Amino acid sequence: SGANDTDIWCMSSPDGGKMWSQPVRVNNDPAGKHQFFSAMDVDQATGIIYFVFYDRRAYDTNYTDVWMAYSTDGGKTFENIKISEKPFLPEPTVFFGDYNDISAINGIIRPIWTEQDGVRLKVKTAIVNVRK
Repeated sequence: SGANDTDIWCMSSPDGGKMWSQPVRVNNDPAGKHQFFSAMDVDQATGIIYFVFYDRRAYDTNYTDVWMAYSTDGGKTFENIKISEKPFLPEPTVFFGDYNDISAINGIIRPIWTEQDGVRLKVKTAIVNVRK
């Protein structure tokens, strides 16, 4: 991690915050690209951990995709899937991360994110089905 590599990390505590696990990198791309503005949720019915985040792993510019990651082993490892249909190019003068979140209830996963089209913002969502 560093100025040219921002990542999403997950830590857990087995005792209410007295001790913490080592950080686990959520995004599984090679080092050197940016991931940012993450949100996470735990499905209380299944125990699966879900993250949604912006991701620039496919680009050498500021083009941005939206990715989701999930862990079925308590946060030890994560699978990553791209959920946006096409990349968008953020306008530097417009903040676009206000509406990012994710909910997971009984296996129904709904990420929510903001995409930018010039200076116009679009709030998007999907229902993602992850079968294990």
